[in-house]
Amino acid sequence: MDKPNCLKCKHYHSTYDPARPRGCRVYGFKSMTMPTILVKNESGDDCKAYEMRKHFEKEEDKFDFNRKDYW
Repeated sequence: MDKPNCLKCKHYHSTYDPARPRGCRVYGFKSMTMPTILVKNESGDDCKAYEMRKHFEKEEDKFDFNRKDYW
């Protein structure tokens, strides 16, 4: 696995706080930077709580808008 991508993690969420728009439900914080970057800077390790969201798991489930048979 490459480094975790917060946008594909099931624990990532957007907040209504303009000063801290990105949050992590597992670690319970909001920040200006991506949570994985903050975790890496503070602990020195990659995020251990990363879990991929279900709709990102299968490559073949992606909807391709460029397919001619859809139009």
